[in-house]
Amino acid sequence: MNEPLPPVPPATESQSRGTGRRGVWPLAIGLVLLAITVLVFAFSSLSLQLGDAREELEARLAHLTGQPIHVDGAVSFELLPRPTAVLTDLRARTGAGERAQLLTVDRVEARFALLPALLGRAEIQRIALVRPELMPAGADAVPDLAPSAALKPRPPQVGTPGDMPVGAASRDLQLFLVRFEGLREIDIRDGLFRIPGRADNLSNVNLTFIWPGGESSAFLAGSAVWNGQPVHLETKMERPLPFTKGESSALTLALSSPALDVSFDGKGSAGERLSLTGALGLSTPSLSRAVDWIGRENSGLPDFGAFAIQTQIQLVDDRISLGSASLDVGGDKGRGSLEAVLSRGDSKPPSVSGTLAFRKLDFGRFSQAIAPKPQTILDLQRPIHTDFLRNLDLDLRLSAEQADLGETDARDVAATIKAMGGVGTVDIGDMTLLGGRGDLRITIDTNQARPDLTLSAGLRDVDVSNVVALTDGAPMPLSSGRGDLQLTLRGPATNWGEIALACRTEAKLRVRDGELAGIERGMLAAPGPRPIDPATATPEPFRRGELALAGVGPHFRIDKLAIAFDKGEASATGTVDLRSSRLLVQGQFDPAKEEASGVSNSFTISKPIGFKLDGEWPKPTLTVSASDGPT
Repeated sequence: MNEPLPPVPPATESQSRGTGRRGVWPLAIGLVLLAITVLVFAFSSLSLQLGDAREELEARLAHLTGQPIHVDGAVSFELLPRPTAVLTDLRARTGAGERAQLLTVDRVEARFALLPALLGRAEIQRIALVRPELMPAGADAVPDLAPSAALKPRPPQVGTPGDMPVGAASRDLQLFLVRFEGLREIDIRDGLFRIPGRADNLSNVNLTFIWPGGESSAFLAGSAVWNGQPVHLETKMERPLPFTKGESSALTLALSSPALDVSFDGKGSAGERLSLTGALGLSTPSLSRAVDWIGRENSGLPDFGAFAIQTQIQLVDDRISLGSASLDVGGDKGRGSLEAVLSRGDSKPPSVSGTLAFRKLDFGRFSQAIAPKPQTILDLQRPIHTDFLRNLDLDLRLSAEQADLGETDARDVAATIKAMGGVGTVDIGDMTLLGGRGDLRITIDTNQARPDLTLSAGLRDVDVSNVVALTDGAPMPLSSGRGDLQLTLRGPATNWGEIALACRTEAKLRVRDGELAGIERGMLAAPGPRPIDPATATPEPFRRGELALAGVGPHFRIDKLAIAFDKGEASATGTVDLRSSRLLVQGQFDPAKEEASGVSNSFTISKPIGFKLDGEWPKPTLTVSASDGPT
């Protein structure tokens, strides 16, 4: 058997201590050398100094704004742990002439790259503007904005837009990118930007713009408050500088606010003219409030409710085409295509045209938004919203399988909606309703001293009982039949009170094979007065009837009333007051000829019977004159 190995003697304390020192010394020596190196760089003439950092930062800011800057506050710089320069109370002017603006910044923080800074070079990686404010500036608002230091600015060696093809749509963006290139990142904290010539402003602006330059993607994200509503924005452009030169670049955008949400995903270019192609989504709980929030002051657009659209957009300069559009208007869903021209010169409003098809469309919602139906006497004086027509250029062709017209429903509706030069027209050329066909045309002209309303409506072969059903149970003189109606109304479109009192109305009604409520058989045979009640009397059938009336406000003149019964024909004229329900009709009843007994081709002719309807509807008094007998 092998003998066991001898035991290893334990290390002595001095030996252990020596081994530990040998392991720590290299690390300690390395740290000391690193610290010495850092200190040497920090305090040597090679490391970046305050003057160089300030000069580079001021030159960068002056180049970014395109004008000299002025620093009223302190200037500080620290090299470690991060090379950072800070300027306070900075002022600069941007633009010229009417576009001149004054930029003031409470604090500017610039971060430099560490290694170049240790080598004495100023390479800015990031600039933060704390509480910047941009406002319109008069010619003498800032008397002297010469550079604040005696140091000679060294503008960064970047390109200029002078040799680049550029149009009006991209000039400002291109100029900004050219001036920005080399900065990589700029942050805005708690900014305030006032819009020249307007009361609108962007406040609480917190944005970050990142662009390494060249062919790299640019990213912008942040939030602000616009006209009292918070806005969150996030957008990415694949190739921003080529984009401004007219080359195609991928582009995504997402804007979110309580008033409006917008998204875009596609491509675009902005050389001589702006071009965008891609998927567009837009939604708002109120289209009118969204328009006002964006900044169309005094647009006066009525509140039609929520609006949403998903579509493929093609934009070229100021012309937009929205194809394969899916719309949601207050819950009514439709499809179609739209075109728009945003800028037409001569202060003309943008124009919108297109064709839309709905399964169901609520016209009543639009009429209620423009002219709400009165609920009380005070509502009669509520103004009708028509001012928005002066700021609208619209030409839409609509179709709907079903349509809500407010008081009744219709099917197979074909309509056009137009607005131009302050004149708006809704023209429903054909529809199925009330058991027949119909048409409706409403025109409002705001170019008159008072807005003028013209309404014409036609019903063909409708069921009279369906028309009666629209009266909310009020007794009507007709209870059944097939009829045609032509109605014309003209008057001021100011409020319901003036419409009711001042509009001129003309109406013609023809009914066949109907029943007259309130007139019983034999009433015209016996002379004397008798009350009538359409609600309780037995309807009297007639072969045909015709009514023609005209009036102003609630006062109407009955020019013609003719009803043909089996036993004769009644004709009359008169007046009616809808406000007091007062009815006064006078006429005569011509009995039908009756064959004389035993004599061929011989007839007995009764003399006409005079009658009068006088009183308040629905219970006037019928007075029949005595007949002189047959002739």
